[in-house]
This record gives sequence, structure tokens and C-alpha cells, in this order.
Amino acid sequence: MTNFQINSNFQFYKLRNGVRVVLVPMEGVESTAVGVFVETGSRYETAKINGISHFLEHMVFKGTKKFPTHRDTSYLEGLGAIQNAWTDVDATAYWCKIPADKWKEGLDLVKDLVLYPTFPPKDLEIERGVILEEINRREDRPDEIVEEEVLALMYGDNSLAMTVLGESGVIKSVRRDDFAAYHDSQYVAGRIVVALAGKLESAECKKQIEEWFGGLQADRGREFVRWEGLQKEPRVRIRHKDLAAQAHVDLSVFGYTLSDPRRFALALLTTYLGQGLSSRLFLELREKRGLCYAVSAGTMKLPDTGTFGVYAGLNVGKLEEAIKAILEELVRVKLQRLNDEELAAAKEKVRGPTLFSAENPVNVMNYYAKQALDRPEEILSYEQAIERVMQIDAEEVQKVAQSIFLTQGLNLAIVGPVEENRKEELLNLMKF
Repeated sequence: MTNFQINSNFQFYKLRNGVRVVLVPMEGVESTAVGVFVETGSRYETAKINGISHFLEHMVFKGTKKFPTHRDTSYLEGLGAIQNAWTDVDATAYWCKIPADKWKEGLDLVKDLVLYPTFPPKDLEIERGVILEEINRREDRPDEIVEEEVLALMYGDNSLAMTVLGESGVIKSVRRDDFAAYHDSQYVAGRIVVALAGKLESAECKKQIEEWFGGLQADRGREFVRWEGLQKEPRVRIRHKDLAAQAHVDLSVFGYTLSDPRRFALALLTTYLGQGLSSRLFLELREKRGLCYAVSAGTMKLPDTGTFGVYAGLNVGKLEEAIKAILEELVRVKLQRLNDEELAAAKEKVRGPTLFSAENPVNVMNYYAKQALDRPEEILSYEQAIERVMQIDAEEVQKVAQSIFLTQGLNLAIVGPVEENRKEELLNLMKF
């Protein structure tokens, strides 16, 4: 056991082979959230296997060495558990929430899903069809498509431009050997985080984790290709799609990495501009001017890059006016600091949901596990994260706006009934 870290909220340490462990005892609950997280996702793929991280996540539920069928891998539901999995750009997770007296059964199953899947050939074609239908369903979600389009625009030939679901042609071509090779490469000790949160006895958990994960060979697997690009001028990407006169817009710029200390000020700026019914963009664009039916702001933070983006769903006839209005609001926060009332409200809008999240073992497990994956050298408790946010002043928020809202860094993606020949006129709008 190495790199032991403990405070009143959690314990974090590494096994000798590099497996990271986070234990978060919680009072007043009778359940335990159990998860095994793997530091791999679509950005670790190549174009030839794009989508395999997500496809593999589906396939492990078809059988493992100890739990050979889908019926076996879902038996925890009969113990009162909720179980699921997810795949993202940079991580894949397998988890369950289970009555606390059954935590060991939960970890036993989740461990087997991660370490010992069998990829039964008879189930491969069935699940291939499921994934292809999931890709087809995505075509009915233009709000999701536009997010993929803006990432493709921003990251070009880097793997961050690829989608998590992958392309249909790749999904149709990958074989069982591809899954086995990817699993052998990426599902290794140095990429694994074991996380438990809820009602638990730490000593017993540590003993079991050491038994089940301590014998894995120390390995780190394949790393992703880091982003080192530099944008020099604004860009526009249009994907024509007939949507009954509705357009979906994503206006994004590069933001901060997940370890940048300015990320806390960016969180306040994002909340102020585009989180909730009281946000500046919602009040100005929807309530006051009626330019859109949905508008929000969000961020993505990764080890080597980050983004800030504004999404809007609107009538295509109001496209140019809405883009201008979004840019006006971004300019406003560059030139004018938030007043005391606005800053205080933004802080509370961050603090409140953070506190709510800390009440649910699954949320707590995810919160600490993601930090152990992304930033193990600086894992913050909920209280520490809130304290960082509450210390931010209006000048810091303004400086963040001034540093990221730059004309040369603008990226606009549009999905809807918009013709490619409008790109030039839209580019002319792209300036602060």
C-alpha cells in the first residue's frame, strides 16, 4: 500500500501494482455504492477501433469467468441492487448500489466484469445490432449531434474529435480479437480505480480489495495522444439536417484543464451565464428576447485541454440574431464584473447542488473516483471544493472571461436546415 491519504471524509491509497483505491464512509445511509473505474475511453482509441470502449462495456455483461451468462451478471438485482455502467471520452465505469450487508457480492461481480470478461462469440452479433441501433437513435438527438460536431471542429485529427459511440462502419467490422486486445492493453492495474462510498467498514474493504486486485501485474497500457493545437481564427461547421425549421447551435472556445486553478472561477462564470432558469443567457435570450427555447452553458475539463460552450435550440429564422446575442453576453462579462449579488448567487448555485450530490452514495463514489482517475495528486473533499469556489472574487471571474473569450478561439457548430453556403456570413458574426 502506497501514497496513503486520509481526511475526515475519505481515504485514498494505491496498491503496490498501481491500482488506486478510494473509500468514503458515510453516516446515515444503509447502502453502499461500489464501482471499478478504468482510465480509458474514446480518446484512447484509433480511428480503426473507434467505439470499441463503449462496445466492450456492453459486452462484459454477456459473461465473465465466474458469472458466465447475462443472467448471472445481473443477479445483483435479486439482492436489491441497482447496477449499471457508462463510457465517456476518458473513462469507463462499472458500478452498483447495493444494501450495505451485500457490498462484497457487489464488488465481486463488478470486479469480474472489469477483469475477467469472456466476450462470448454467440452474443457478439446480437450486441453489435444493439450498438448500431444506439448510433441510429443518436441521429434523432440533434442536441447531442451538435456537441459532437463542435468537438470535431475544435480537435480536428486528434482522437477527441471522435465520438464515444463510434462510427457504424467500425462497429460492423470489429471482432472478438479486437475486444480481447483492447481489454488486455487498457484494463490493467495502473488504469484502475476501486471506489466504495456509503455504509462500509474500511478495514474489511481494504482486505478484500487487496485480495482481488493486489495480484494484478503492474502495467499502464496505452496513453492517449495529447492535444497540442493552437487555434488562430474563428471556425464554423454546418451539418445540414431537416428539422422542421429548428436549428441547434454550439458556440465554444477552449477553456482550462482539470488541474488549472482557474477552473473554480470558470465554474462560477459558467453557472452565472448558463445554468438554470435564472442564468444570464436564459433570462436575456429566452425570457426577454424570445430568441430560443433552450439555452445553457457547460464545460469539459481534461488533463491536457478544456472547453467552454453555449448550447441553444432555436428557430432557424432567428439564427443570426441569437448568435449575436450570445456573443454580446460573453462580451459583457469581459467588460463588466459581476456585482456582489450576482457573484453571491452564482456561488450558491454551485454550492447547493454540490451539497445535494454529497447525500447520495453513487454521486459520492463518482465524485471521488473521477478525481482519483484524473487528478490523484489533488483529491478534494466536497467541503474543500466548496471552499475554493467561495473564495473566488469578481475580478477573478472577469479575468477568466477575458482569457478565454477571444475572437480567434471561437468555434460555431450548427445542426439543422442550414445550407453550407451560409458559412461565410456566419463567420462574419464570429468576433468579440
